[in-house]
Amino acid sequence: MSNLSSVAAVLRSLQTAQAVSKDIREAGFLGNKDDLRRSLADLSGSVSEAKMQLTLLQEVLAGKDQEIQKLHLALAYRGNMRRRGDGYYKTQDGRPYGQPYCSYCWEHEQKTIHLHNKILSKEVRVCGHCKNEYQAARTPYIEADVLV
Repeated sequence: MSNLSSVAAVLRSLQTAQAVSKDIREAGFLGNKDDLRRSLADLSGSVSEAKMQLTLLQEVLAGKDQEIQKLHLALAYRGNMRRRGDGYYKTQDGRPYGQPYCSYCWEHEQKTIHLHNKILSKEVRVCGHCKNEYQAARTPYIEADVLV
């Protein structure tokens, strides 16, 4: 269900609740008990449906907030990341330094995942997230103090 149809469903539920409460008020609370119970059940159902739809919308909004946060972080890193060899690195004065990040994860998902040495092999680095392997010679650790 799209967000607009969810909002429309909430508005319909609230309008129904409003109409039922208006009917109860106009009857002066003196109507037939069965009619009053039916009206109260309709009112309760409409309010419950509105609450459910609002909960669903809240979940959608929370997901959108997480996506915005992820994109904000990626945008902040974008100007501070530079590719060298097969990895991405943070930069200092425009020059890369530190541990390499997985180029696949950065280019496809804007995730900064450090590459680690493969067990029992200093010649291969592996990404812990996507499991891609890189030659250690093409993804070296670059000391920041060497840049000065």
